[in-house]
Parts: sequence; structure tokens; C-alpha cells
Amino acid sequence: MAVKIGFVGTGGIAGMHMRQLAQVEKAQMVAFCDALKERSRAAAKTYGGRAYTDYRKMYDQEDLDAVYVCVPPFAHGEQEILAAERGLALFVEKPIATTLERAEEVRSAIAGHGVLNAVGYHWRYMDATERAKRLIGKGPVGFALGSWIGGMPGVAWWRVMAQSGGQIVEQTTHIFDLARHLLGEVEEVQAFGRTGVITGVPNYDIQDASVVNLRFKGGAVASIASSCLARAGGKVGLDIYINEKVLRVSSNALEVVERGHTEAFQGAWDPYLKEDQTFVEAVASRNGSKIRSSYADALKTLKVTLAANRSVAEGKPVEIQ
Repeated sequence: MAVKIGFVGTGGIAGMHMRQLAQVEKAQMVAFCDALKERSRAAAKTYGGRAYTDYRKMYDQEDLDAVYVCVPPFAHGEQEILAAERGLALFVEKPIATTLERAEEVRSAIAGHGVLNAVGYHWRYMDATERAKRLIGKGPVGFALGSWIGGMPGVAWWRVMAQSGGQIVEQTTHIFDLARHLLGEVEEVQAFGRTGVITGVPNYDIQDASVVNLRFKGGAVASIASSCLARAGGKVGLDIYINEKVLRVSSNALEVVERGHTEAFQGAWDPYLKEDQTFVEAVASRNGSKIRSSYADALKTLKVTLAANRSVAEGKPVEIQ
């Protein structure tokens, strides 16, 4: 059975998903929608299908099984709700929204219409993550140190807090989600932000750097740093400290440090491809049990990152409900 897929948003991360789906046997990309007509036309020319600039028309005119929603954070909402009302399976790129209110509306629509859904937290699909989860087992974790430190992405909306939610919400969300996936649910957040270092950038109002401290329900604690001013070099990943062992998870790789010895593991597969294969197979089989990040679960990560922003703004800890 072919899974007929439409895209809402065809720039940036959408192109990556298209390249992966082109390798998935059951995936059939049939429609592409983007506010920029030339982008949707380019995608349709490359992968086949029709181009649109209005996703409502695409939903009405195409016989779709699933929709990939790959739009900037501030633009999420109606696309997902209307797709859910039509019974279409949804793959939503992170972050799922910039406000809890909007995300809750989408979650309610998905639940109310019972549509299969997934969110693009591809770090969960890394074999490095699988291995780390097995090594942690049921034993207690002491603490974790995470980071997403690098330069500033080039898209204009990224540096506007109201449009992206800031680096914590838009980018470091992968590390917060990974921490939840490996350490459990967060019960309290305390965050500090730094501004005033980056100057001369138009419409720039996000934090230059931040440090977010987390307390988990299971007892572990963590600190996650973000910065977009480190063009000279940075670090992305999560280091987990358990008794006499350190697990260093980075992009598709894992280092296990134990008693002065380091063993390195490189990912055996592309997590983006596995993520897309898993979603397509779930739609084809109508069984979402192998999807590792549902919309409802991604909403829990959004709560943590938005709580971090709130803590920075208010200067006090925030409890996660």
C-alpha cells in the first residue's frame, strides 16, 4: 500500500524529509504547499505531484493519507487542526508551537479525531540513544550536562522571540527532549539568560546565552546551556553521569567512559531516515506503536522549554504541571 503524502512547508527541514522519503518504498509524495510558489513548484518538479500555495486547497483537492507540517514555530496550528479534521495522519516538525494554548488546541484536535501522529525529534531514533537508554537501565542517574552551543542560523524568524520562541524552544529543544526521553519527566525549572553580547543584528531580541537547571521527578538533576554566539566552535549533546560511568550522547554518536577507558560508538543508521520510515510504516499499518515521539509527548517538552523562558523572564523557578 502506497502512503500518499502532502507537505505544508517545503523549505529547510522539509527538503531533508523529502530526500529521506524518496528512499522509503511505501512513501508517495503527491502534493507540496508553500507560501512561496517557486519553492512548492521546485519540490513538485523534483519529486512529482502538484504544487500549491494554499494548504486548504491541497487538503480539499488531493487524496492524501498523511501530511508533513514543516513550518516555522509561530506558523503552526491551523494546518494541523484542519488535517486532523480530515482524518489525515500528521508528522509535525519541532517545535510544535510557541505557546501552550496553540499546542493544546492541536493536541485536542488530534485526540478528538483519533489521527496517527508523530513529531520530528529525530534524536530519539539514533542508535546512540537506544544504546544509552539500555546502559542506563533502571539504575539511578546522578546528573546530566547538556548543551547546544554554536552560531546563529540564517533565517530571519529564528532571532525573533515571538516567532521562534528563542534558542531554547527552537533548537536546544532536541537536548531537552533527549533528557526527558532518557531521564524521565521534569518537575521544576530554573533558568538564567544573558543578553547584550550580540549587537548590530536587525530584529534580534532572543537571549545570547542561557543556562537551564532541571529537577526530574526521579531525583536526577541536569543543567543545559544554549548559545548562538559561539561561531568559533561549540558543543551539542548530553552527558549523563551514572555511578562510575559517563554516557556522552552527541549527534548520532555515543562515548561510554568507565574507569578511565573510553569506548566510542558511531551511529549505524541515519536517524532522519529511520524516523520517516517509522512514520510511513505506521500510517500504512495503522499502528503507531513504534513512533517514539507523539504530539502529546512533544507537548511535554514544549512545557519544559517555555517554562525555562518564563523562569528567565521572572527570575524565579517554575514548576511543571
